[in-house]
Order: sequence, then C-alpha cells, then structure tokens
Amino acid sequence: MKFEKNHLCDLNYCYAVSPLTVDGKDKYVLATDDTGPCYLIDAETYEIETVWEEPGGTMSIVPLPGKNGEFLASQQFLPGFTALKARIVRCSKKEGKWQVAPWIDLPYVHRFDILERNGVYYFLGCILTTTDKPQTDWNFPGKLVVAELNSNFDPPREFKTISTGMTKNHGYCRIEREGYPEAYIACEEGVFQVIPPENKDSQWTVNKILDKPASDVALVDIDGDGIEELAAIEPFHGTDFVVYHKDGEEYKEIYRYPEKMDFLHVIWGGCLKGEPVFLGGCRAINKEFFVLRYKDGEIKAEIIEEGHGPSNVAIIKRDGKELILTANRESNEGALFTVL
Repeated sequence: MKFEKNHLCDLNYCYAVSPLTVDGKDKYVLATDDTGPCYLIDAETYEIETVWEEPGGTMSIVPLPGKNGEFLASQQFLPGFTALKARIVRCSKKEGKWQVAPWIDLPYVHRFDILERNGVYYFLGCILTTTDKPQTDWNFPGKLVVAELNSNFDPPREFKTISTGMTKNHGYCRIEREGYPEAYIACEEGVFQVIPPENKDSQWTVNKILDKPASDVALVDIDGDGIEELAAIEPFHGTDFVVYHKDGEEYKEIYRYPEKMDFLHVIWGGCLKGEPVFLGGCRAINKEFFVLRYKDGEIKAEIIEEGHGPSNVAIIKRDGKELILTANRESNEGALFTVL
C-alpha cells in the first residue's frame, strides 16, 4: 500500500476537514481551529473559494443530507478550551456567494453530528464542559445533548441531555451499522457507544465499552476474524495508540504503537484498497502520520509521512480512487493522499 500526496492549500492551523457535494460536483471543506478562514476546494481543479474569513475556531464540519452543499460548522471554539462562545453556523451558497448564518449558540460544543434512523434526523452534540464561565480547569465534566430535527434542519428549540459526567469529552467516531449509524465517544471516563432511538418514542442508548481514559477512538475488524477491534488514543491528547480485541464483553489490549509519541490526534478505522486498517497521527515530536495493517499474524505500523502533525482526516471514494483528506495542522497545510 502506497500513498501519493498532493498539496491542497496553505491554511494556518488547519484542523477540520470534510467532503462536500455542491451542484453535483465534489468539493473539500477545510477550516482552522484558530482565528481565520474556512476554504472550499474543488476536487477537480483545486480552485479555492473562501466560505468565511473569520472568526474560525472550527472543530467540526457536517454536511446537511439532501441540501445540495449546505453544511453546519462550529465556530469560536477558542481560545484553547475556554470556548464559552462556541456556536454552530449554517453555510449555503446562493447566487454564487457563500452565506454563513448563525444556527445555534452552544457553549463548549466540540464535536457534533446529524444521525438518521428510520427516517428521523437527530442532532448529537458533544459538550466539552458544563461551566457557564471561561474554563480554567477541568472541574466541570461535559455531557451529550440530543434533539430531533425537522426536514429543513432548522435549529432545535431545546436539547435533551442523555449522558453526563464526561470529563474532557473530546473524541468522536461514527460507525454505520445495519440501517443506522452509531456514535462512539471518548473521554476521561472511558469510551461510550451511543445508539439513536428506534423511533421518536424510544430512548437513546449509552453504553460504556472501555473503562480507560481516552482522547479519541475508532473501530474496524483489522484481523478479519469477524469481530471489530477498537483503537484508542490514550490519555487526553495522549502518548499511546492502543488497539484492543473484544473477548466476550471485555476489550483486551493486543497492540501498542512502539515508538514514543506526543499529542496524538488522528485516528480512523476502515478499509483502504479492500484491506482493514487504522490510521493514526500525532502533532508533536516526529509529527508522524501512519497506517496500521494486519500482516503475518500481527499488527504492524508503516509511516505515511513525518513532520506535518495532522489533526483530522476524512476518507473519500471518488472516480474509483480512495483519497485521504488531511488537515496537517502543525505545517499549516491542507493535503490529499491518493491510496495506491
């Protein structure tokens, strides 16, 4: 497995990335977590459009299903984790210009998503902390909030809290199951599986599946035995990339990345070129981006590149190719890797 890199753009502290389709054309959205812009890049020409110049502070970008290029994005998650003014905006292109409208103020929203089950759309928000002041410590654990959305994706009038006591509520992973998505949340209290309700009158399900502090999480059946492995970054913005195998109801460690790392941030699990893999990356020391593969009865790591410090990735299948859209935060770069 090889990886061919293309430089997409220069963007200070490039952090959030997402694919997007506008008028039937493939685009890439990239935004900074610092004060600064959000870019839209054409997948064919690499032409860059500016969606907004400021304020920045973007942690998540979520396309709106069936809305022709409209998307939600967080803003003002800054400075650092003192994100009392964090909000979500709705972005749409009208008459050739991007319009960015406030959607909802949601203090300390770090990750969020739109999940659909049995024809009903739900908002899921991962709130980093519950203080109503600029955060100076971690004495106020975060929570998960949800709301049903209408067909136009108007802002919800109220949220329901489905889980509390989530310190450093940072990690988010979405897995498509048979007919509906599940979410996996990582925080100091462990890793939690979140299942949307079967219908409007049912309850959300929140299960703790790993009782260890984790920053981010991903799942894939890397060894091909029919049971998904769970990979976790430990602890918060941590130093260890660990893979667990499910044995009965417990997860047991089977792999730990052997080299010293710091500020791990990228984690993804899925298939590339038909092969199950984990992707990982860290933002300090060697700032490597790497892939884990199962070969000769064990998990082995291969370096994709070093020195760029990736923050997030998105996997795209386009024109028979598999692409990795990458936010190289520490080298201020948006990049695209073609998997060969």
